[in-house]
Amino acid sequence: MFRMIIGTILGIFLIAIIGNIVLETFPQLQPLWEEFKDIVVGLYESSKVKYGSLATVAIIFAIIILFGTSGKRL
Repeated sequence: MFRMIIGTILGIFLIAIIGNIVLETFPQLQPLWEEFKDIVVGLYESSKVKYGSLATVAIIFAIIILFGTSGKRL
C-alpha cells in the first residue's frame, strides 16, 4: 500500500513536470489548457451542486481507481 501511495505521488509529480515543460515549449497551447481547466472546474462545480461535496469526491476517486486499474492483468 505504501508503494502504491508513493507511486501515485511520483506519477502526479512527473505529470506536472512534463506538463510544465510542454507548456513552456509550446506557448500556443496555453489558451487550450486554460479552456480545459475551465471545463473541468465547471464539471466539478455542477457535480458538487447536483450530488454534494462528499459524493463528488467519491466519484472523482472512483474514476481515478477505474483508470488506474483498467489495464493491469493479474
